[in-house]
Amino acid sequence: MAVAAGVFGFAALVVLLYVLSAHVVPGNSDGATVVLEGQSLGAGDVTLHHWFLSLDSFWGVDALFYAVAVLLVGVRPELLNLVPAVIAALAVVVGAAMARDGRRGVAGLAGATTVVALIALPTYALAGFWLQGPLHIGTALWCLLAFAALARTRSRGAWVVAVVLFTAGNIGDLQTLAFGVVPAALAGVVAAARRRELRAGAAFVAAAGASVVLALVVRETAKLVGTFVVNKSNPIASHHQMLANLGLAATYGAKLLGLGSSGFGTGSVPGALLGVHVVGLALVVAGVLVASVDLVRGVLVGHPSRGLVPDGSEPWRLDDLLVLAFFGSVAVFVILTPVASPPYARYLTPAVAFGAILAGRLVARLVARFSRTWLVALAASAGAAVLACFAAGAGFTLAGPSTPQPARALGTWLASHDLHSGIGGYWSASIVTVETRGVVRVRPVTALPGGRVVAYTRNSESTWYDGHSFDFLVFNPALDFGDVDLKTATATFGRPTSVTPVNGYLVLSWSHPVTLPHVGP
Repeated sequence: MAVAAGVFGFAALVVLLYVLSAHVVPGNSDGATVVLEGQSLGAGDVTLHHWFLSLDSFWGVDALFYAVAVLLVGVRPELLNLVPAVIAALAVVVGAAMARDGRRGVAGLAGATTVVALIALPTYALAGFWLQGPLHIGTALWCLLAFAALARTRSRGAWVVAVVLFTAGNIGDLQTLAFGVVPAALAGVVAAARRRELRAGAAFVAAAGASVVLALVVRETAKLVGTFVVNKSNPIASHHQMLANLGLAATYGAKLLGLGSSGFGTGSVPGALLGVHVVGLALVVAGVLVASVDLVRGVLVGHPSRGLVPDGSEPWRLDDLLVLAFFGSVAVFVILTPVASPPYARYLTPAVAFGAILAGRLVARLVARFSRTWLVALAASAGAAVLACFAAGAGFTLAGPSTPQPARALGTWLASHDLHSGIGGYWSASIVTVETRGVVRVRPVTALPGGRVVAYTRNSESTWYDGHSFDFLVFNPALDFGDVDLKTATATFGRPTSVTPVNGYLVLSWSHPVTLPHVGP
């Protein structure tokens, strides 16, 4: 009965997050690319041979989920929202279990409910990143599972699981280093300092080091048999911008948790309900602050500041991992945000998740200390009221207008005009392929400095281009990316015979098929 209830509850959570995702996140070519990666993996291309990707290729992370999904249902636009919902739901479940802190009864329930309230009922701003793939939520999930395994210090099998998870993250998303591997190594150093003995943190440091070495071995082995090429890393912020990003991290983090909405939108949620989210923000700040102070105090004093909990674990170990991961995510934001722009808040989403779990763990400990029944009842009533407000906010978001997907109408138009193979600007390409379930295949292109249109060798596969001719080129004038436009298309293929506006896009066609230069890796 308990298992059935658990399965039903998880399914309900996935449905809720899927509906929220489908309402808030229209999907784009970044998400569509990973769907197509999953298609390649499912077809047997386990090393993603012929692909051009980046340091966040998501091989070994999100792509695995998409591979399973594509095998089950094929390439479908619903996967753009369903897979991120499944990943987020798993993160919620893992986070809720961590927040219980080994406690049963009201205290454990309070901790788990705190996590559910913060990330299973996300604000409109947070939902746009939390429920969109692939924005490093799968990476955060792998890190959380690895942390849970490492916290089981007496289990060698759990240590191996942590190494495997970190390795999978390293080969698929280099941000695993920032909020997984490095925090684990640092937590090992902290544990040694707390205990005043090196072996106290040896397992953590060894797991971090082993995962890096193993990831390098896997990557080099894959190169021998043929694997993807890493092209063009993410831009790095200037030193001046990094300093500005320190303050911006606090501003954007607060907005993700519901305090302010400028630049992010409200999702039609009334201001009064948004204001209640100050409670969630306060809990996250308190959770991070308490864990940070406890870490520093533990190092300075020379022994753990808290003892064992009912399940026999040492809670400070997991607290240290989570708070260091929190600051690792913040560091990614500071380093990789070149300009102040809301889309870069995506780098803070893992920090919100780690902070939410720390908040839940703090709540569980506080409730466990309540010795009087009336205090427990009061806390439960206040928590239920806040949870109801968060749920109402999600309801208002669902009742409001959904974010449109213009690529859907474009794909329908192309198919109805017997245009099934084309090229286009990055944001106008793979999303159409997935929205039409592969009936219309649009491959991304870019323009060289001289104005010639060529294959876009990032988030693409060389076999999409070599030996193929194309019937049209499409781009969105409002999303100028890679200088793909009428001018560069004409300079490359000659003057088009038709230029047709379709739902905000321009579709160009010629009297003859067009081809691109060879792009083999």
